[in-house]
Amino acid sequence: MRFLRVILIIFCISSCTNTQSDESESPLLGTWKAQWVTDPASFPGVSDVKSFTMDGEITFYLDSVEINAYGFPGCIFSSDTLRHSLKWLIKSDTLSFLNEDDVYGMSYKIKEIKNERVELQLMDDIFLSLKK
Repeated sequence: MRFLRVILIIFCISSCTNTQSDESESPLLGTWKAQWVTDPASFPGVSDVKSFTMDGEITFYLDSVEINAYGFPGCIFSSDTLRHSLKWLIKSDTLSFLNEDDVYGMSYKIKEIKNERVELQLMDDIFLSLKK
């Protein structure tokens, strides 16, 4: 009986250890092509905007994220390239980008995460698609 308990304890410990290392790997790690899109109807009366999309690249590391957004004149998001290095965190169905003092910058609702595609939503009308 004692032998069975020892075997059971060893089995439980090894199972927990393997599960922990698998869960620490995020499906977001790596470099993604990014595209931000918004609905022109959300900006009535705006006449100097030519594009409601912006491309970029996002690289997720274990403890940080690098965001490169390729703005241009006439783009609703930015008229110039933006570069940010932040921390990131997933809680429940939310991906949050954090500033140096762990202050939330932007929080996206996770609509879908697959191996080669991620769909996120910011507020009601801004969508971010990531593709490997």
